[in-house]
Amino acid sequence: RQWGGIVDMTGDRSPIISKTPLGNCFINCGWGTGGFKAIPGSGWAMAELMAKGEPGPLAEAFNMWRFREGQFIDESVAAGVAH
Repeated sequence: RQWGGIVDMTGDRSPIISKTPLGNCFINCGWGTGGFKAIPGSGWAMAELMAKGEPGPLAEAFNMWRFREGQFIDESVAAGVAH
């Protein structure tokens, strides 16, 4: 059995659930290989973000600004480790 394709993954190996600077533009990406299992639950977090304009307590750490601010979820990104 084989599989080929692109796996989107962030540097800290954690997803991005965030609003963007563009009006009414939200992103939910970077799940890597765990997305298939986790996306249903993140749908609730994404719905709350879109409805309220701010992330709920479970999603606030997954914002896209964490890379600019150096608040990584997994510190391997700081060491340049890709795996």
